[in-house]
Amino acid sequence: MLSTSTQHLSDSGLRERFHRRSLEHQRPLSTVTLAFTVVAFLCFVAARNLVGGPAAPLAYRLACAPVLALLVLAIPYAKSTGVFGLIGVAYSLVLVAGLAINLAGVAQPLLWVLPAMVAIPVCAAPLWLTPTHFVVGSALFYAAAAALLFGVPLAHDAQVVTWMWIVAIGVPTSTVFHFGFYRFRRNHFLLESQLAQLAATDPLTGLQNRRAFVKQAERRLATLAPQTRISAIFIDIDNFKSLNDRFGHAVGDHALYQVAHVLMDETGAGDSVSRVGGEEFAVLLRDGIDGALHVAERLRRAIAAIERPDGHLTASFGVAEHRGGESIMVLLDRADEALLRAKHSGRNRVCAERALQPGARQWGAGDTAGEGGATQRHRWDDYYLTSHFQPLYSLSHQKQVGFEALLRGEQHDGKLVPPAVLFAPRPASDEGALDRASHAVHLRNACKSLPDDAWLFLNILPATFTAEGYAGQLAAIAREAGLEPDRVILEILESRGGSVDDMSRAAASYREHGFLIAVDDFGAGHSNLDRLFRIRPDLVKLDGELIRATSHGTEQPILPKLVSLLHQAGMLVVVEGVETTEELILAVESNVDFAQGYLLGRPAAELAPPESVHRRIDEAFDVIAQGRAHQYALFESQVEPYRAGLLLAADALLDGVLMDEAFATLATFERCISCFILDDSGRQIGHEVPGPAWRSDVASLHPVANPRDARWDHRPYYRNAVLLPGVAVASNPYLSLASGRPCIAVTLAVQLADERSVIGVELDWSSLGLPWPARE
Repeated sequence: MLSTSTQHLSDSGLRERFHRRSLEHQRPLSTVTLAFTVVAFLCFVAARNLVGGPAAPLAYRLACAPVLALLVLAIPYAKSTGVFGLIGVAYSLVLVAGLAINLAGVAQPLLWVLPAMVAIPVCAAPLWLTPTHFVVGSALFYAAAAALLFGVPLAHDAQVVTWMWIVAIGVPTSTVFHFGFYRFRRNHFLLESQLAQLAATDPLTGLQNRRAFVKQAERRLATLAPQTRISAIFIDIDNFKSLNDRFGHAVGDHALYQVAHVLMDETGAGDSVSRVGGEEFAVLLRDGIDGALHVAERLRRAIAAIERPDGHLTASFGVAEHRGGESIMVLLDRADEALLRAKHSGRNRVCAERALQPGARQWGAGDTAGEGGATQRHRWDDYYLTSHFQPLYSLSHQKQVGFEALLRGEQHDGKLVPPAVLFAPRPASDEGALDRASHAVHLRNACKSLPDDAWLFLNILPATFTAEGYAGQLAAIAREAGLEPDRVILEILESRGGSVDDMSRAAASYREHGFLIAVDDFGAGHSNLDRLFRIRPDLVKLDGELIRATSHGTEQPILPKLVSLLHQAGMLVVVEGVETTEELILAVESNVDFAQGYLLGRPAAELAPPESVHRRIDEAFDVIAQGRAHQYALFESQVEPYRAGLLLAADALLDGVLMDEAFATLATFERCISCFILDDSGRQIGHEVPGPAWRSDVASLHPVANPRDARWDHRPYYRNAVLLPGVAVASNPYLSLASGRPCIAVTLAVQLADERSVIGVELDWSSLGLPWPARE
């Protein structure tokens, strides 16, 4: 569990981790140092041969060298600190034995052995991993060396000098060296551990961050036993942005901290918990889908008990179980898809992943798609131009319908040239030269790589698009490459400007050759509706930021209305920059025709298999289908009391009750702005009856704040009531001219005093979290 990363380890656990880390660091140093000692020992044997006197046979004196060499070769295979220490002790004792064999027969052995007794412990001191190893190894070395000295008669002054060197110099120096290096290694390890913990921990909540969570999850999945079940829970706090906006980030931070503690308290020690970003959390637990759903429901109830200034926190949950062979990111994607269904179904609920359909194919790492020759490259400066293709999908057909060709530069070794270098302006060259060269490269590569029924989307600069005679040249290049122009959609880079008149005339010329026209990046740069209506493109590619744009106050997306406007103008719509499942769902719900983005496929030299994207789009349709009915039910549940109140008010008015008295009950309902009566021409009869949501401080709208000055029979809420007399009709949310707020009107057509009238109540619908009816 992520919380364990923030708990203090016991001293023994910390010491064990430190020693194992030291073992990794010391192996190379010890191997080199002891190997050098073997060489020094051989030099010692060679020096002994230069001294006269009786000596042991050379073979005996050399016998210790291969033993020392074998101990050196064993160091890389030492898997524990204990084995490493035993190798060190054995090495020192074998070395002492080798010295003793070689010193037999020398006249003054003290001159030979004393430097070794001082130098060897001092040089070995930093190599001992632990103080225990150091004390045991040094004690055994000195004991063996002392036995060697005691066997040699020494004068009194020689004994004094010997023990002075050992006791006063050798032992203290080796002790200082060992504990000094030990302390240095330990402090370095503690600092390294602290930095690693900080890098893996979210500072606000103390949970794992996303990187650490994914890394730990990958390790768990890689070592997963065949029958072990793992599930992921994705959590998103509902309406968290409103908490920050209304009460400040300190309140939001405290809420995140409380949620983190709930997750730590309600999950087990073997579970991983992470704050993966913003108000999103993830849990990886060792259980199947049923157990994970039970845990998620327990977490949902615990979070719902956390108070916020305007009520209680709630959260939405998505649960998915790991399938054999899939990565952690795929598992989290499926849990995220379930989370989105929970959010679209009304929030504060738990949704499980969709069951895998029988016979459905899952693409693995070994699958490939596409055949044909190798991608062609075109020499340009000191590198090559080549093509990468990004797919576009028809959302209604749920299939690939085209590919945008994107220019890439490759060096001789295949490395990509940075875009800043590839598209850098060259003062001495034609601005459109690279653009025209890219068209020839893309057309040849598309013929080899693209399916026969797919469009090729080709970017073109306005200057190139309007160049005299280029329409015919491009048509000839396309046919020579094997593509008919009607399979090519030219994307005019809208953000690069250009004369509208020139582009309009050029578009007609390209259409004569069969090309389709698209305007790219609408919503950025020089984009405006006038340019669209004069160029009359077949498709409009909306800039990716438009899919994330929302209306002020209600945070409702503006994409549906923009798509509706472009459809009415006779243009198909492509949304770029679809990067999340939630954005894909919005694109489907907004009636977007085609979609493109990293979620559906990244630009690549080879085409990726589309089946997984087909399933993703199909799941988006399912989310909308499931959420639409629930959203409608939520909307109706909010509006129903006002319908009932309006019908009672109508009965009272028909019985001759005065207006204020008839609307008295309805005017007390929480969201009521005002109750009103309109005549047959849509003008207000009498005054309106204000409700709790009435506001008289809308100074900026003062000239139009009086509804009695206007006709309202052109408004849908009036027309719909007239079409269904006797039925209380609720309108879609609209921006009220009188109050400047998003409102809903509930209206009813009745016969009052022999005249058709429409009575109604206007409701304040500006609060965040209120259900809106399904988008058209």
